[in-house]
Amino acid sequence: MTHIAVWIYPQCMASPVTAPLDVFAIANAIWMAQGQAKEQRQPLFSWSIHSADGAPVTTPTGVVLQVNGDFASDVQADVLMLPGIFLGNGMQDLWRTLDDLRPYFALLRAKHAQGSLLVSNCSASFVLAEAGLLEHGHATTAWWLERVFKARYPQIELRLGEVLDEYRGIVTSGAASSYMNLALDMVRRFAGPELAASVAKTMLIDANRATQTPYMNLSGMTQQESQSHADGLVMRAQKWLRQHRHVSFRLAALADYLAVSERTVIRHFHQALGTTPASYAQLLKIDLAKRLMETTTLTLEQVAERTGYADPSSFRRLFKRHTSLSPVAYRAQFKPQKSVAAAAATTTAAAT
Repeated sequence: MTHIAVWIYPQCMASPVTAPLDVFAIANAIWMAQGQAKEQRQPLFSWSIHSADGAPVTTPTGVVLQVNGDFASDVQADVLMLPGIFLGNGMQDLWRTLDDLRPYFALLRAKHAQGSLLVSNCSASFVLAEAGLLEHGHATTAWWLERVFKARYPQIELRLGEVLDEYRGIVTSGAASSYMNLALDMVRRFAGPELAASVAKTMLIDANRATQTPYMNLSGMTQQESQSHADGLVMRAQKWLRQHRHVSFRLAALADYLAVSERTVIRHFHQALGTTPASYAQLLKIDLAKRLMETTTLTLEQVAERTGYADPSSFRRLFKRHTSLSPVAYRAQFKPQKSVAAAAATTTAAAT
C-alpha cells in the first residue's frame, strides 16, 4: 500500500489537501470494485495529515483541517505532499509561511533522503526551493509567480510552461488546480495508467493538460507586477504601452513620450523587468488577442488588426509561439460556453 502524508500549515489552501485525497479514495474504490483476486480487494492508497504542532489547522477560507499528528509523526511516507499557499494578502503570506516552516526544512530534507517522493502544489514549490532541495535543478510553480521565483532562486531553472515537473524525486506543479493533475500522476505512478485513466474519467479530470502556457497572463498584469519593481519610468511606460496595444509598437514613440533616449528605455526595462520594451509590448498584444478571442466572434484577421499586426500569418505564428495553441485551438478551448439555463431557453424558444 502506498502511504501519502500531507503537511499542512495555516496559510495553505484547503482544496490542495482535500481534493487529492478524494482522488486517492476514488482510486481505491475503483480498484476494489474491479478486483477479482483477494489481494485486489484491499485499498492501494492510505493517507495522513500532519501539522507542525499536531493541532488542527484553520485555512484562510475558514475550513478546519483535522490532523493525525505533527510533522515528525509521519514515520515512513512514500509520498509527502505540500499544498499551495494562499496569497490573498500578497507576498507577505508566502514569506511568513516560509519563515514558519524553516525549522522543519531539515526534516523535509531527511524525508527526501529516506526515499519519500516530495510533491508540491502551486506556490509550495517555494518551500522546496527555500529548503535547498531544488538547488541547481528545475521546477515549475504558479505562472504568475514567475518573476518572484526567478529573482529569489536564480540558480533554479523555472520550467513555467509545465503543469508537472520532476527533478530527483521531487515533483512540482503549476497554478492552484494543478493539484488534480498531481494527484492523478500519483495514481498513475503507483497504481498504473489504466486505473489513472478510470479515475480521470470518473472525476472529469483533464488528464492531457500538460502545459499551463495557454492560461498565462503573459504581460504579468497581476499582483506580482506591482511588487516586482519600483522603477517609475518603467511604470509610466507600461501604462502607455497598455493604452497603445492596438497599434504597431515603435520604440521611438515610447522614448518620445517618456522624454528619454531609446537606449535609456531599453536599459530601464532590462533592469526592472528583465525584458525589452518590444517584447513586453508583444506580450500585451497577445494578452489582448486572447481576450478578444475569448469574448468576441472577430475573425483572425480582425483580431490581428486590433492588436497592431498587419499580417495575419505572422500574428498566427506569434500567437502559437506564446500560447502553445493556434488561434483556432485557443478559441475552441477558451470561448465562453452557454449556460445550461441559457441553452435550455434557446431550445425551448426554437421549439415554440
